Amino acid sequence: MIGLFKSLTSARQYNFIELELGGEIPEEEERVFIPFFPFFPRKRKLTIWDLERLFWYASINPKILGVLIKIRGLKVGLARAEAIRRGIRELREVGKRVFIYVEEAGNIEYLIASAGEKVFLPRWSVLNLIGLKAEVTFFKDMLDKLGIKPQTRVVGDYKSAVEMFTRNSMSDFHRQMLESVLEDIFTYFVRYVAEDRGIDEKRLKELIDSGPFTSEEALNLGLVDGVLYEGELERKIEDMVGVSVEKISATAFLRMEGVKEFFRSVKERIKGEANTVALLVDSGIITLGESKGGGGTKTLGSRTVVKILQKIADDKSIKALIYRVSTPGGSGIASDLICSQLRYVSEKKPVIVSMSDVAASGGYLIALGAKRIVAEGFTLTGSIGIIGGKFNVKGFLNRVGITKEWILRGKRAMMFSLYKEFSKEEEQRLADILNAFYKSFIQKVASARGILLEEVESLAQGRVWTGRQAKELGLVDEIGGIRKAIDIAKREAGIPEGVTPFIRLVAKPRGIQIMPFSRDLGGKVEISPLFLEILDTLERERFLALMPVCISIS
Repeated sequence: MIGLFKSLTSARQYNFIELELGGEIPEEEERVFIPFFPFFPRKRKLTIWDLERLFWYASINPKILGVLIKIRGLKVGLARAEAIRRGIRELREVGKRVFIYVEEAGNIEYLIASAGEKVFLPRWSVLNLIGLKAEVTFFKDMLDKLGIKPQTRVVGDYKSAVEMFTRNSMSDFHRQMLESVLEDIFTYFVRYVAEDRGIDEKRLKELIDSGPFTSEEALNLGLVDGVLYEGELERKIEDMVGVSVEKISATAFLRMEGVKEFFRSVKERIKGEANTVALLVDSGIITLGESKGGGGTKTLGSRTVVKILQKIADDKSIKALIYRVSTPGGSGIASDLICSQLRYVSEKKPVIVSMSDVAASGGYLIALGAKRIVAEGFTLTGSIGIIGGKFNVKGFLNRVGITKEWILRGKRAMMFSLYKEFSKEEEQRLADILNAFYKSFIQKVASARGILLEEVESLAQGRVWTGRQAKELGLVDEIGGIRKAIDIAKREAGIPEGVTPFIRLVAKPRGIQIMPFSRDLGGKVEISPLFLEILDTLERERFLALMPVCISIS
């Protein structure tokens, strides 16, 4: 069987990988799966881990001269864009040629494309290199008109997750935090593009202030290398590399490499030499119970995650675990349960958390259960703080002709009723509980990170940091992606230097999965599903570890 596979793969001659990047590039595998119909087509999009694998396999494959990347309207966050850019840079460092065609480039598309050897735009395209913005949407005035009164409390001066409901503009602390985050992101955005394109940073900032540009203007300014149509691209590349371009799709290339990996793992298991590292990928707002939904409306359920972590802990064939997370937080209880289970796994084998676009508040709490934390430079993390409360909808219900009556047993039976305001005593009780949870949170940070409690207090207060800032402050250990986490896991698990571990992607239980029409846009967070999810979570769970999720940095 192995001989047959070798003959099939060697019969196909190729020297370039063609990679199409468009729309959402998810962290988790997303596909339509219907039970009882095993042969039903199950198309799926390439994930960030797929891309990291693709770039690695291409870098060590002597057949591959280079990669042709076509970018069409990406919907990813800056951290995922940073991971793709790094993969392209690493390919070029080992001598592979990387050519990139972009139909229309915004900031994120250009950040990725600029890492290529040559960048091409079609003739009527526009390069929207116009700078970055941090945009916050506020709903207070709308809620006032509807007769809905948010009654929320926060612990942490920078804990601004509820400001969207309680204010119509940023607080001073909120503005200070966003200024710091955006300044760090913009500094490195400019540095990366300037380095990749060979342009002085000061000159690049001047160009950004004068954008956007037509494709011809971008060419004349040295921001791209050519203006042509897609049909002319291969001929242009052949002229530059001096050989005929024979393409294989990224999906087909990964499929073949995956089969090779499978046979390698079987061979090593037979010899008793298997070194398996598990990779668990998860995303969404953290909730109690089972994980639900998909795309931008997915939730990260504590019960689902804890069950999976228990199996990983008990599996002696797994040497280490990489837990890749993308979450703004959510339920404080659920976050603590997952953190506790992750710590239990850490006692049996090394656990490395790899952060994607965002792993803040409850997401950061989860990470404290790991032995080491890896973040991208553009990851949003931290937000160590607690919020709690409810929405008083009495005014709204009365306006539409709905009234309520009740019979009570217990002085505070109505404390969390959505039909009345908190009393002074209830507000104080809520504050006491939130302060207790906050104190526990910062104690967990101090213990897990080896930082003095007083120092943690100054880093906490609900403040969001970029991954790069977090590393400088000691909140994370390394900057990088999944492969960086794997390298650390190898070292921590005692896997010999020259040995490549087999990466087992941990499958999660799935039934019928229907992809939603509205989706998470990564760095651009779509308001509707998240807004509704926050309202629903606040109604069900009174105490949340949640960062300001309706920030859009693009």
